[in-house]
Amino acid sequence: MTKRHIDAIRGQRVRLRLLAEQDLPMTLAWRNKDHIRRWFINSAPIMPEQHYRWFVQYCERDDDFVFIVEESEELWKPIGQVALYNIDWERKRAEFGRMLIGEPEAAGKGLAREATRLLLDYAFSQLDMEEVEANIMRANVRSLAVCLSCGFFEVEESDGVKRLVRTAR
Repeated sequence: MTKRHIDAIRGQRVRLRLLAEQDLPMTLAWRNKDHIRRWFINSAPIMPEQHYRWFVQYCERDDDFVFIVEESEELWKPIGQVALYNIDWERKRAEFGRMLIGEPEAAGKGLAREATRLLLDYAFSQLDMEEVEANIMRANVRSLAVCLSCGFFEVEESDGVKRLVRTAR
């Protein structure tokens, strides 16, 4: 099954739109920054060919949606990404993650929090999800703070990774 289309999701200061092929150089550069990739479970640098192969497969999947976060108040440009993936349409469950703010001037402004809230609201109201989980390294205090402030609660911790869950209200 090919990926369904999702229109842009608009918030107060951010807009979420689906990842497109022309975004690949930008997202690869963000993902390979040392201070960002260290927080991913697979933290090895990614090569351009590897990123492109992932994208080709991503385009054919209807259970994986990466959104480019565009700041729409001051910077007026892409500043990061968030994703819903491993979507189980029958069980109405998904995983939230791949969250990053790649542009230094956008860090610390609450934009990741707004993007997270926006995507979770969309997951529950438009995609009919009943549960969304996130797996975050214990030491990644910024991502943990964002998720906890957006209604996730900790379920368990294993090998330094916290499993958080947010349910539909």
